[in-house]
Amino acid sequence: MPAVELERFEGGRLQFPSALRGRMVLIHFWADWCALCRDELLGSELLYRRYRDQGLEVLAINLQQPRETVRSYLAGLDISYPVLLDSSGEMARRYGVSALPLVYLLDRQGRLYTRILGGASPDQLEQIIKRLL
Repeated sequence: MPAVELERFEGGRLQFPSALRGRMVLIHFWADWCALCRDELLGSELLYRRYRDQGLEVLAINLQQPRETVRSYLAGLDISYPVLLDSSGEMARRYGVSALPLVYLLDRQGRLYTRILGGASPDQLEQIIKRLL
């Protein structure tokens, strides 16, 4: 997967994918105007709580929206996994994001295992995660 550095919403930066080597990584590309993104982000919180101790990391990557827009959107959600800001759209370009919602799941070696465009249910994601455990 292409290497990028993204700003964490709560501060600091994340080198991806190197900072998460050895972990399964579920990536949500999202924006506040995406009708299905909210449910995906909330559903992934349940998966994150259930599987983080077994090596699952979840990243919510906002696509090119102002920090205040992101803050307002997150105020109604109770998610504990990292939210990252793709302010320049660099990661979206490198990862071929052409529509939302879009989910990537990487295995522990940092290889793309699957890509799901158009909405992924928690049950669907959980089945995939269990295969990778």
